[in-house]
Amino acid sequence: MSSESVDAPTETAVDVLAATEAGLIEMVLGIPGVAPRILGTGALAALARLSPAALAARAQIALLDATRLAAAFELGRRAHAARARRGARLTDAARVARYFGPRLACLVHEELWIAALDVHGRVREARMLARGGADGVYVGHADILRAALDMAAQSFVLAHNHPSGDPAPTEVDQAMTQELRALSYALNIPLQAHVIVTPSGRYAAVLE
Repeated sequence: MSSESVDAPTETAVDVLAATEAGLIEMVLGIPGVAPRILGTGALAALARLSPAALAARAQIALLDATRLAAAFELGRRAHAARARRGARLTDAARVARYFGPRLACLVHEELWIAALDVHGRVREARMLARGGADGVYVGHADILRAALDMAAQSFVLAHNHPSGDPAPTEVDQAMTQELRALSYALNIPLQAHVIVTPSGRYAAVLE
């Protein structure tokens, strides 16, 4: 066997921070020249909300490529939502909206989330309580309170999204919140806020 060695080919790192949106899309897909067609079908934020099937149809790309791109969007959402998630102080509706917005605002279906708080109003843990359709989500009072107890909450906040873009609470939102607030105070784990977020960034407080 020869003792001569062959230098391995070197790879050049790409500065992803300096890349354009088009460049990042082509890095993910590995298909040169495809980005203008994808971005030409809508704003990046709107594309990020689409399912792989819808993205494939809209951008006229293969379903496998659309799935890769949707996975990249989802990783970005999760990374953004994870920053400072634990320990964030949720003391008013604006803070609750900023905390849950990255996770919920881009969805095309409704989700209801809870954040368990400690005695200082800081997040102990956050979790999804229920996933619904485009126009509603339902979860029972007992399930919400059970989750708060399970997370050792001193108090808690709720957030859900309105994919329609209208943050105004429905009558169901208001009635459920008021009933839950009374029950939560009776158990000494008060519901401190319930906030609705939307894709545009607008929000509304059902309870603050």
